[in-house]
Amino acid sequence: MEYGSEYDYLSNRDFLRDEDTDFVKPDWQLYRSGRDALKAFARIAGRKKVLIPALCCDSMALPFEQNGYEVTYYKLNRDLSADMDDVRRKLEKGAVLLYMRYFGIPAFAEDELHSLRATGEDILFIEDRTHDILTPRHETGFQPEATMASLRKWTALPDGGMLCTGLGVYPGESDGRFAAIRREAMKKKSRYLENGDKALKAEYMHEMAEAARLLDEAAAPVKMGEAEESLLRRIDFEAMMQRRVDNALYLQSLLEPMAEAGKLRFMCEHPQNSTLYFTVYLEDRNRVHRALIDKAIYAAVIWPLPEKAAELCDNTVYVNQHMLAIPCDHRCSREDMDFIAAVLKEALEK
Repeated sequence: MEYGSEYDYLSNRDFLRDEDTDFVKPDWQLYRSGRDALKAFARIAGRKKVLIPALCCDSMALPFEQNGYEVTYYKLNRDLSADMDDVRRKLEKGAVLLYMRYFGIPAFAEDELHSLRATGEDILFIEDRTHDILTPRHETGFQPEATMASLRKWTALPDGGMLCTGLGVYPGESDGRFAAIRREAMKKKSRYLENGDKALKAEYMHEMAEAARLLDEAAAPVKMGEAEESLLRRIDFEAMMQRRVDNALYLQSLLEPMAEAGKLRFMCEHPQNSTLYFTVYLEDRNRVHRALIDKAIYAAVIWPLPEKAAELCDNTVYVNQHMLAIPCDHRCSREDMDFIAAVLKEALEK
C-alpha cells in the first residue's frame, strides 16, 4: 500500500460512471495540463506583463515567459494574503494579475479585487483554481476574466487542464505523447501496487518524469486528448469530493491533540474548502517528511520556488520550508487516515 504520490490507472474505478456527469461546463476549454491552459490564456489575452504571487512554482511563470511576457512577483503576508501595497506598486496598466486560493485560503478579499479593477488600468484577472476546483463557489461576487486549473492533480487522468474565459478561444495543438506516456506509467503503477515489483516502480517513475519534461518544451498550448476528455466527463467528482472532505475532517480530528500540544499547526482552519491535500506547518518538516516516506506515505513538499520569488518574500520561503501536504484523497479510507495520523504522531514524538 502507498499513500499519496502519482495516481495509478485504477484509482477512478469507484468513481467512474457509465454516463457523463455535469462537472465539465460548456464554456470550459480543455487542455493537456494547467500549464497548457496558462499558455492558451497568455495567447488569448495578448498582453506583455503578468504579476504572479511569490508562493508559486516555475510552472506558473514559464507559460507566460514562453509567450513573451515579463513576469513580476508580488509579496504575500504570513497568512498568505496578498501584500496590497506591493501589488499596487507593481501592477502596471494593461497587465495580467494571477491569483489563487492556497488550499482554500484566499489571497485577496473581494473588496480588494474590486478596488484593483476600479483603478481603470485595464487589468486582466486570472484565478488559478487548482487547489479548490472541486469546491462549489457562489456565482455572485468578483468574477475574473479567466479561471484555470490543473485537473490531473485531482484524479487518475493521463492529462487534463481547464480554462474558462470570455476573452476568446485558443484551440490548442494535438500531441498525444504526454498522455500516452503517463497512461502506460499509471498502468505500471497499478501492477506495482498489485505485485510489489520494484522494477515496475522504477519504470513508472522514470516515465512520469519523462512525460513532465514534455510540458515545457514548447510555447504553444496542447489540447486534451479525446479519450482523456471522455474519461474526465464520466468521473463523479461530487462523490470524490465527499470522500475527500470526510477524510480531511477526520484527519483534522485525529491531529487536533498534536496541534494543541504545539507539535504542528494547521495551515487552514477549514480543510474541507480544499482537499487537494491536508496541509500543516512543521518546525522539523524535513525529518518528519522522511519518516513518512519510510512508511510509504508520500506527503508533498511544495513548491520549489523561483529564485526571484524566494529573494522577494521571506513569508513564502517560510511556507516552502515548513509546509507538508499530507494525502487525504479519495484513494484513502478512514483506516488509512488512522494509519497516517499514527505515523505522523510517532514521528513528532521522537
